[in-house]
Amino acid sequence: MADQIRTAVVGTGYFGRFHANHYTKNPRANLVAVVDTDEARARVIADEFGAEPISDLREILGRVDAVSVAVPTPAHYAIARDAIEAGLHVLVEKPITDTVETAIALTELAEAEGVVLQVGHIERFSAAYRTLADIISDPLYFESYRIAPWKERGVEVDVVLDLMIHDIDMIIGLVGSPVSSVDAVGTPVLGRRIDLANARITFESGCVANVTASRVSYKTERRLRVFARNHYLSCNLGERRISGYRLRGDPMVDGLAAIEAENYEIPEEDSLGNEVDAFLDCIINGTKPMVDGHAGCEALRVASLINESIEEQLKKVQGLDAAKSGTAGD
Repeated sequence: MADQIRTAVVGTGYFGRFHANHYTKNPRANLVAVVDTDEARARVIADEFGAEPISDLREILGRVDAVSVAVPTPAHYAIARDAIEAGLHVLVEKPITDTVETAIALTELAEAEGVVLQVGHIERFSAAYRTLADIISDPLYFESYRIAPWKERGVEVDVVLDLMIHDIDMIIGLVGSPVSSVDAVGTPVLGRRIDLANARITFESGCVANVTASRVSYKTERRLRVFARNHYLSCNLGERRISGYRLRGDPMVDGLAAIEAENYEIPEEDSLGNEVDAFLDCIINGTKPMVDGHAGCEALRVASLINESIEEQLKKVQGLDAAKSGTAGD
């Protein structure tokens, strides 16, 4: 294919391998290289997908047009910045960076260089999100639960940046209104960072979202409930089902006949495949990503507000504990 986009994947961990796979399968892309400081790991992934193993990002400059950045979150900014400064289009895994300041700097840099910067908030590229976006109008209240068993992967960040940020970004996209306030609680459980968090997010439109994330559960569950005027939806993201009720008349007059049940089957799609294809499409057609740097910055800003609220709550608890200990000592 003459207009194939030359691509590379930086970071060959869990998600990096998936990115490499999708570039290999997409007819609009040519996977040139995989990059990792772990040369043995890079060689394994490169051999699997017919690419060249590289240990230094500088070695691919001038040889590729676009990269996926799938390194640990604390390294997102430096790697993505170097790629953008070299004129490469960048798809960076979520969260965009680990601080709001670096996220803003990265977004401004991409705009100045005229390259595509897309953030890998994968739920936005799912059939479930697309279906919900078509159904929902003027939401009033959201409840989301994203819980999973403990895993070593992703623990370099807290559960808000690891899991909850998926729902933060998805709900922001569905509400379409700026966030006005945040109140949250949370605590470390098994790790050194926050493993369990609950946040109440209020939007300028008046909509409220109650969002829970945990990585200390015995099961994996991803659910979203939406309440709107005369409308209720329950979405099981894991099982790809949406069901609910819609008011079609006056229940005081028509009884249960005024309430119509709704059921939607979510198509089985590969969300990461959709995400990679959307990235390539933006490069080819010069269009704006659905989840651009600004969207990535907003999701990170709200996540940071949640973490700040949790830290304030933990300090209060620690202060009370200290006060009780002092009283007991007296």
